[in-house]
Amino acid sequence: MTELRDRTARRLVIYTMIVGLVLTAMAFAYKIAAFIWTLSSPDFRGTFDVGITVYFVVSAGWLCLLVWAFLTGRLKDVERTKLEMLRQEEEYEKLGI
Repeated sequence: MTELRDRTARRLVIYTMIVGLVLTAMAFAYKIAAFIWTLSSPDFRGTFDVGITVYFVVSAGWLCLLVWAFLTGRLKDVERTKLEMLRQEEEYEKLGI
């Protein structure tokens, strides 16, 4: 019975995350479309060029960082760093540092 509840809870979390990601992606696409529409408007032509360029550069930088972390395995075993820090803390306490 506990296994069934755990599986159901896990599925609920996964489905909630997927729905959240889809909604976030749709909102992001809408925002980009609004930026592009504003850029093409004759009243605001050139007004937001710098802001949008910075937005895209920062977004691209974060995307590159995420891809790099995924490809190099930095997202695996994320708890290891915490455990190493706690182990070092214990060693420092033993040494009186």
